Amino acid sequence: MQSVIVIGAGVAGLAAAQKLSASGVHVTILEARDRIGGRIQTIRDPRFPVPIELGAEFLHGKPKEIWQIVKAENLITGSLEGDNWCSEGHALKKCNDFWPKWEQVARQIKKGKTYPDRSFSDFIESLNLDPETKQVAFEFVEGFNAARADRIGMQFLAQEQENADRISGDMQFRILAGLDSVVRVLSRFDRDLVDVRLNTTVNEIEWTAGRVRVDGFAADGAVVTLPLGILQAGQVRFIPELPEKQSAANQLIVGHVVKIIICFNSPFWEERGVTRPSFIHARGEKVPTWWTTRPMVTPILVGWAGGPPAEHLMLKADSLILSAAIESLAHTLKMKPAAVESQIRAAVVKDWQAEPFSSGAYSYIPVGAITASITLAEPVANTLFFAGEATNADGASGTVHGAIATGYRAADQILRAERRYAA
Repeated sequence: MQSVIVIGAGVAGLAAAQKLSASGVHVTILEARDRIGGRIQTIRDPRFPVPIELGAEFLHGKPKEIWQIVKAENLITGSLEGDNWCSEGHALKKCNDFWPKWEQVARQIKKGKTYPDRSFSDFIESLNLDPETKQVAFEFVEGFNAARADRIGMQFLAQEQENADRISGDMQFRILAGLDSVVRVLSRFDRDLVDVRLNTTVNEIEWTAGRVRVDGFAADGAVVTLPLGILQAGQVRFIPELPEKQSAANQLIVGHVVKIIICFNSPFWEERGVTRPSFIHARGEKVPTWWTTRPMVTPILVGWAGGPPAEHLMLKADSLILSAAIESLAHTLKMKPAAVESQIRAAVVKDWQAEPFSSGAYSYIPVGAITASITLAEPVANTLFFAGEATNADGASGTVHGAIATGYRAADQILRAERRYAA
């Protein structure tokens, strides 16, 4: 196979293109956005003292797909440090037992019975744990996975936990120069072999064994890295249709995320006694999770609504989302919303459901659908190959390293098919 069209310039598409071009394959990347990176979107705004991440932000553990880049490029990383603070009702206090409480449940997930599959809600109710530990686990699973606890499957969570154990996934890091540093490295390829077309929306993928035509572009095959929300909506038409792929995509679920990044005049929460915070858990608020930029100390707080909380905010005007965030933070810090608002220097809202080329944040697997991502990832006639975080069946869906891994996998599948054909 001498030529390949890669649909999507997120990290999965870039990883596939880089590996293919290194083997001499000509690659055309078609990207609907005016930028590369997909759901990594690093912003450098002079109103913010450090780069901010509208999409993916953290490195979960030490997966080789990212840490090979970090080490080769001598990128400076920092681990999250500081204290956890929890707010419920009228009490705001340190809660450094938050992660130990989750670990109690994580251990039960790993050794628990997952056949037949059941929801996390059913699982957590069956455990002999105190109500507070159960509530912490419930909130963590929904927020971290951008999922509904009554839909996300235990087989998926057990797989996810096993993957986290392999890569020390309980440790969180950030790249201080911005996560788009990874995007830049993945986009280093021979420009004589890789043609990147931005602002190029794909409508139809016409294929037959050994040949693909995509809206006027032709090649011997294609790597499809369309986000799950786009696949589910049928925004791109396959000719002939792929009913098995559509069925597999429809079995998975797109998680919802709304993110609010606020830069204040100063870290005024420290003056109010909330010292060295890494995370602030605001139970019951519209925006229930906040974090700082530690280990960098800045006057920035990042608000996160994932799963059910995001459902109440998504597709609303940015001004309304920001107002909800300010109100949540004011309640948490026991201040008046006007007092919080008066401290704001700059704010950015990102509603990933309103993003036309993603239609959601990242995927999770519901009860009974553990094989759907495997089906979604299978090549078609050694001509269509599929990548992207939703096709990761190793417990790393929803992560940057999981997406990169699928891009490498798709490239390997193409190169193996080419060798078999040549032989």
